[in-house]
Amino acid sequence: MATTTKQRRRVASGRRNGSSQRTATEFAPGSLESELSAIGRSVPAGEWDKVPADYFANLDHYLHGAPKKK
Repeated sequence: MATTTKQRRRVASGRRNGSSQRTATEFAPGSLESELSAIGRSVPAGEWDKVPADYFANLDHYLHGAPKKK
């Protein structure tokens, strides 16, 4: 049995790390996406601003100290 989720809508913003503003999205109750979305909404905006712009490109660097990729 397959379930569907509504397509996500991205809103452009001037955030320095390239992330977009969050929009309300409906997911199936109890789904992993709904749980992660709730966690993300609970983090204050000021904390998201502290995430480095290259965090995802250099995840191994920030987690394990590997050399940074350019």
